[in-house]
Amino acid sequence: MEEKRNTNSPGFDRPKLNRSGSITSATSHPPRSNSNPKLIAKHQQQLYEESRNKKTQEQQIPQQQQQQKQSSNQSEDPALQLSSLKFESDKEKEQALLWAFLASYLPEDKSSLQKEFVKHVEYTLAQTRSECTDFSSFQALSYCTRDRLIERWKDTKLFFKQKNVKQVNYMSLEFLLGRSLQNSLSALGLVGKYADALMDLGFKLEDLYDEERDAGLGNGGLGRLAACFMDSLATCNYPGYGYGLRYKFGMFYQTLVDGEQVELPDYWLNYGSPWEIERLDVSYPINFYGKVSEVEDENGNKVMKWDQGEQMLAVAYDYPIPGFKTYNTVAIRLWSSKPSDEFNLDSFNRGDYLGAIEEKEKSENITNVLYPNDNTMQGKELRLKQQYLFVSATIQDIISQFKETGKPFSEFHKFHAIQLNDTHPTLGIPELMRILIDEEKKSWDEAWDITTKTFSYTNHTVLPEALEKWSVSMVENVLPRHIMIIYEINERFLKFVEQKWPGDMSKRRALSIIDESDGKFIRMAFLAIVGSHTINGVAELHSELVKHDVFPLFYEIWPKKFQNKTNGVTPRRWIQQSNPQLAELITRSLNSDRWLVNLEIIKDLVHLADNSSFQKEWMEIKRNNKIRLAKYIEKKCDIQVNVDVLFDVQVKRFHEYKRQLLNVLSVINRYLDIKEGKKVAPRVVIFGGKAAPGYYMAKLIIKLINSVADVVNNDPKVGDLLKVVFIPNYCVSNAEIIIPASDISQHISTAGTEASGTSNMKFSMNGGLIIGTLDGANIEIRDAIGHENMYIFGARSEEVNKVKKLIHDGKFTPDARWARVLTAIKEDTFGPHEQFQDIINSVSGGNDHYILSYDFGSYLDIQNAIDQDFKDRARWAKKSIMASVCCGKFSSDRTIKEYAEQIWGIEEWKRPGPVPVSNEEARSLLVPPPTGSPNDINAISIERLSPLTFVKQTSASPLSVISGDKNNNALKPKQTTKGFNIGGQPGNPTN
Repeated sequence: MEEKRNTNSPGFDRPKLNRSGSITSATSHPPRSNSNPKLIAKHQQQLYEESRNKKTQEQQIPQQQQQQKQSSNQSEDPALQLSSLKFESDKEKEQALLWAFLASYLPEDKSSLQKEFVKHVEYTLAQTRSECTDFSSFQALSYCTRDRLIERWKDTKLFFKQKNVKQVNYMSLEFLLGRSLQNSLSALGLVGKYADALMDLGFKLEDLYDEERDAGLGNGGLGRLAACFMDSLATCNYPGYGYGLRYKFGMFYQTLVDGEQVELPDYWLNYGSPWEIERLDVSYPINFYGKVSEVEDENGNKVMKWDQGEQMLAVAYDYPIPGFKTYNTVAIRLWSSKPSDEFNLDSFNRGDYLGAIEEKEKSENITNVLYPNDNTMQGKELRLKQQYLFVSATIQDIISQFKETGKPFSEFHKFHAIQLNDTHPTLGIPELMRILIDEEKKSWDEAWDITTKTFSYTNHTVLPEALEKWSVSMVENVLPRHIMIIYEINERFLKFVEQKWPGDMSKRRALSIIDESDGKFIRMAFLAIVGSHTINGVAELHSELVKHDVFPLFYEIWPKKFQNKTNGVTPRRWIQQSNPQLAELITRSLNSDRWLVNLEIIKDLVHLADNSSFQKEWMEIKRNNKIRLAKYIEKKCDIQVNVDVLFDVQVKRFHEYKRQLLNVLSVINRYLDIKEGKKVAPRVVIFGGKAAPGYYMAKLIIKLINSVADVVNNDPKVGDLLKVVFIPNYCVSNAEIIIPASDISQHISTAGTEASGTSNMKFSMNGGLIIGTLDGANIEIRDAIGHENMYIFGARSEEVNKVKKLIHDGKFTPDARWARVLTAIKEDTFGPHEQFQDIINSVSGGNDHYILSYDFGSYLDIQNAIDQDFKDRARWAKKSIMASVCCGKFSSDRTIKEYAEQIWGIEEWKRPGPVPVSNEEARSLLVPPPTGSPNDINAISIERLSPLTFVKQTSASPLSVISGDKNNNALKPKQTTKGFNIGGQPGNPTN
C-alpha cells in the first residue's frame, strides 16, 4: 500500500488548475497505486471527462482543433495503451515488458527513500554511516533526486519524439541556476517525504541544502532570466532544450581585499556536480583557422571547402530541469571543450613533457571561464572561439536530432525554433548556413529560407557600446568560411536596401552589417536582425526604444518583425523557495497553492491589504526574513545590524549606468547629516554585485563603497543610525536570503538604459518596495501595483538627451548637496582622495554621462519621503502587500507562453505519467516473473513500450563524434601512437 501523503506539503488535497485547463485534486502528482488496470482505465477516463468539461475555462486554440486534440488524448489513456501495445513477437514483448518493469519508476514510500539514500552513500560515495558528513549526505540525496529527474527526463524526450513535436532551442551563454536540490525536491513534491525519511537517519534536510554550491554558469540578469525560462518551459509542458557552455571556473569568485574586488577562480566543480550527466557519447568536431578553397564536388559543381587548421571536440553535459508538479522534465545541454588528441605520447617520449599536454590545456581553456577578459587580443580571440564552439556544437546537435525524424530540411523550422538570448549566439546564423550549404548541399536561397524561419533574437541592451562587435580581421583568421558567409549575407541585404532607398549611401552605411566607420567590424546585432524572423525587447519601454532609437531603420524595413516580451521570474524559486513563510501565508489565505502555476490569482488577496491581522502577520514574516539576513551579514561581513530599522538594498551587476555610485553618494550625504546633528531615520544600506574583471570604473566604485562603509560603521557618533554593508560574491543562493528581507530595493538606472531588469520583480513579489527611475520594467510594475506603492524620481527617458546637453554645456547647476558629498571625498574623509579622483572626474566638468548630478536632488527628496512613510507601520504594510499581490503579471510562465504562442510556434505537450502496475499484474504478463520485494514494481513508463523507429543505437565509443560527413576524418580522434586507440567507431547518440 502507498504511504499516506504528507499533508504538510503545499498543494495536497486542494483543487488545482492543471496546464491543460482541467481540474485535478492537487498540484501534487497523480497518486500511484497498485490498482487493477481496469480501475486505472476508469480513473483515467474520469479525468478525461473532467478535463473535457472544464476545458473552456482556458481555451487557447480553435474549437475544432481543440476537439481533435481531446479526442487524441482520450485514445492515449496510458492504461489503454499498455493493454493495446503491439509487438512483432512474443519474445520481443517479453523483453520489452521485462525491461520496462525492471526500470519501473522509483517508489516514494519512506522505506524506499531511505534505502536509496543509504545505497548512494555506501556505493556511489563509498562511505559508511560513520564517515558520512553533511556534505556527503547532500551528495547522496542529490544523486537520489537526480535518479528521479533522469527517469522523467528520458521519458519526456521519448514522449516528444513519439508525438513529432516542435521544440524550442534556447541558446544562452549564461544559465544562472543557483542551487538545484531544494528546487528539484519541491518540483517533485518530495520535500516533506525526504525531510521525514532523513530525520530517522539523523539528518536535517535544511542543513543539506546549505552544503550545495551555486553552479558557476552565469553572472547577472541574463543568466538568471534563462534559468527562470527553463523552469517555466518544463512547468508549462513545452518541448524545449537549453544550450550553453560548461564553465569549469564560472565567472569568478568575488572576495574583498582592503575593500577592493579580487577575482578568484570559482571552483564550483572541485567535487563534481551531482546534477550533470556527462555525455561522452555526444560530441562534435569544432574547427578553427585554416583556409577555404573552391573545389568541384562529385557532380562537378563548384563548392567551398574549409581545411581547418585546428580542431577540438565539444562534449555534452546535460542538466535535467524538472517541471513543477508535472512529469515533464527538460534539460540544459552544456558544452565542454576537449582536445581531439587527448595526449601526445610522441612528444612525451621525446622529452617534451609540457608540449605533450599543451594541446589539451589549450583546448580546455575555451570553456574554463565565463566571459574571458577581452582587454587583450588573446582574450578577444579566446572569447570569439568560446562563442563559436558554443554555437557550432549546438547547431550540429539540433541537426542531428532533426535527421532522426527523416524529414526534408524544408521542414526544419517546423520541428525546431532557435532563440538567441542576446547577441552572443549570433554566429549560429552563419554556422547553420555553412552546414546547409557546404555539408547538406543546399542552395543559398534554400539555406537562407530555412535559417530565417528558424532563428529569433532577443535584444537585452539599448547601450550602443554594449552592442557586440567583432573585428573582421579576427573573424577572417579564426573562422575563414564564416566571414565569407557574413559578407554574402550583407551584400544581399544591402541590395535589398538599395531597392528600398535607391542611391541613399547614408542608409547603406547605417544598415550594413559591416561597420567601416573606424576599422572593419561585424555588428552582431545587425546580423541577428537580418537573419531572424522575430526581434523582441524585454519590457514595453525597452521595446519602443529598440524600434525607434536603437534600430529605427530596421524597424522601418520590417515593422512586423519587432515585438515586446516583458520579462518574468519564476515564483517557485523566488517566493516558494526563498520565502517559505510568505508562500505558506499566500497559500493559506487563498485556500489553494494554485498560484504557484498561475501567479495572477494572488491578486485575490488585495482585499486583505487593509486587514490589520493580515498586515501584522505579513510584517512579522518580513521581520523574520530580516533576522535571517542579519545573521548572514554577521557571518559573512562581521557586521551587526538592527533588524527593526529600514533595510535598503541594491544588489546587481556593477555598471555605471546602474548607478550604484548615486546610491553611495546619497549614503555619504546621510552620513554628513548625522555628523551635523540632523535627525535622520535609521537605515541599513546593503550593496552586492560583481564588476567585470576588466571594468576599472565599476571596481573603483566598489572600493569607494567599502571605504565609506569602513568609516561609517566605525564612527561611534553614528551607531545604529546608519550601517553600510557590502555582501561579497553576490549569487542566487544569497539573493534568496537578501531579497525577502528588503524593505526598499533600488533600481535607479538612468532612464532609458536598463532593458528590463528582473530583480525589481523579485523584490516586489516579496513585498519590498521599489525606489527607481521610470526605466525598464519599473514602469509596468508601477502600473500593476499602483503609483502610490512605488517611489519614482529622476529624469524620464525622453528628457535624458536634453539633460546631457545641459550638463555638457555647463548650463546645469546641481543641488547644493551634490557639491557637499564630492567635497567630502576630496577632503579625504574616506581615504586619500587621489584613489577616487577618476570617479570625481567622471561626474564633473560636463562629463556626467549618466546624469547623476541632475537626478541627485530628486533622489534625496524621495529618500526622505521613504523615511517618513516607514514610520507609519500600517501604511507601509499595505504598500508592501500591494507591491506583492499585484505582481502576478511578472511570472516567467506568462512570458514563456507569449514566446511559445507568438514567436516559437510550439504547443504544450503534457506527459500522462507512468502506469501503476502491481507485482501480481507484472507476474501475469511476464514469464518468468520478476522477483523481489513488493516494491519492486511500482509504475512503468508507457513511452518505453511505444515503438520508435528513428532512435538509433549509441556507439560504444565514449569519444565518438557526430558528423553528417561519413568521410570526415574527425569521426574519431587521431591516434598518437600505435596501439593507443581511444577513438573507437563513430555512431549516433540517442539525444
